[in-house]
Amino acid sequence: MIQGFYFYLYRYLHNIALSACGASLLRFLFLIRFQVKRLFCKPNIIDVSHDDAVARLIAVHPDPSGRPDIVNLPKDPGIDLSVIIPIYNYVNLIEKNIQSILNQKTKYSFELILVDDGSTDGASDIVKKFAEEPRVKAIFQKNQGIAGARNTGLNHATGKYVMFVDCDDIADDNLIEILMETALQENHDLVMCAHNLVKERDGAVYHILPNIYPSYNLLGYSGRAKILNYAGLPWCKVYKRELFQPVRFYTGYWYEDTIIHLLIFTRCRSFKYIPKTAYQYRWYEGNFSHTQGNRINVKSIDYYWLLRRILEDYESMPDAVFDECFYTTLVKHLSVYYLRKIDGLDESIVTDLFSLGCDLFERYGKKKYKLPYMLRITEKALETRDIALWKLASTCQ
Repeated sequence: MIQGFYFYLYRYLHNIALSACGASLLRFLFLIRFQVKRLFCKPNIIDVSHDDAVARLIAVHPDPSGRPDIVNLPKDPGIDLSVIIPIYNYVNLIEKNIQSILNQKTKYSFELILVDDGSTDGASDIVKKFAEEPRVKAIFQKNQGIAGARNTGLNHATGKYVMFVDCDDIADDNLIEILMETALQENHDLVMCAHNLVKERDGAVYHILPNIYPSYNLLGYSGRAKILNYAGLPWCKVYKRELFQPVRFYTGYWYEDTIIHLLIFTRCRSFKYIPKTAYQYRWYEGNFSHTQGNRINVKSIDYYWLLRRILEDYESMPDAVFDECFYTTLVKHLSVYYLRKIDGLDESIVTDLFSLGCDLFERYGKKKYKLPYMLRITEKALETRDIALWKLASTCQ
C-alpha cells in the first residue's frame, strides 16, 4: 500500500523524499480508515477439513506438479556473469533486445545464453544469426514456457553470477557494469538496480515511469527482512550462482517468479540496491503478465499449489533458515499476494484456499517474529482462521 502511494506520488513529484513523506501521510489516513472498517468487521471463522479442501481444489484445477531438472556446471574462471534471455516469439523486438546486451560497456566478462523456447514467428532465425557471436550460447528447445527456458539457461551457465533479461525488454549499456561493479567489489549475494516502466500502445511509447525505491524503510521491516522492500522480479538483478544451485523455476505454473522472494531472498545473506535506472521494462497490451493477472481464471489456484511446493522444498534445503526474513515473507505471501491472485474466483474456492493457506501458516510459521502492523493483523487472522479479517487486512497493505 505505502509503496503504491510512493510510486504514484513520485510520478508527479519526481522527488524521493517528498514522495516518501507524502506516502507516509496517506498511509496514516488509510490506517484510520482501516480501523473504522475493522470496528464493523464481523468475525467469520472457517473450519474446513484439509483433505476435503484439497480434494475440491483438485477437482477444479489439479497441481501442475512441474519439477525441473537441475544441472550445475563448474564455474569458468574467465566468465564473471551469465546473462540468460528466454525467448518465445517477439520477432520484431528480439534483435534490439539481444544487441542491448552485446553492446554493454563493461570491463566484466560475460556469456549470453539465448534459449529459444520453440518460437513460431521467425524469432529462431534471429537467434541463429547471433549464435555465431563468440560470447553467445544459443539453445533451441520445444516449448516449455518461460520457467523452463530460464531453467535451461541456468543449466548451461558457467559464470560466477547470473542475470535474467526478458526478451521484450531493453538493457541500458551500463547495466552489467553498474551491477557487477558493486557485486564483485563488495561481495554481495545479490545486487539490484532501478528500472523504467515503459508503457506502449500500438507500437508507440506513451508513458515512462522511473521505478526508483527510496532508501527509507517504508514497509517497516527489520533485519534481513528489509530485502522485502524490493520487488521479487527475476530481472534487473545479478545473483551469485550458488543461490540457484538447489533452485529452479517451477514449470507449468503461473506466478513462477514467486521463487525469488521465497527461495532466493530468504537465503540471501548480503544484498544491495542501487537507485539508478538501467533497465527498460516494456509494458503493453498482450504482455503475458497481464494474462496471469486474470483472477477469474481457475489457473489462479496455481498460487496455492506453488506455495506448497516451494515451502516443502525450502524445508529440505541445507542452508534454509526459518528466521525473521522467512517468517515475514511467509505471512506476506499468505496475505496481500495470495488474496490478489484468488479473489476473483468463486467464494467457495476462495474459502478453501484461505483454509489451506492457514494450514501452511500453521506448519511453517511456528517460530514467530514481530511484524509491521498490518502484517500482524494478517497473522492474527491466519491464527484464528478469520477470513473476514484476513480479507480486510490483506486489501489494506
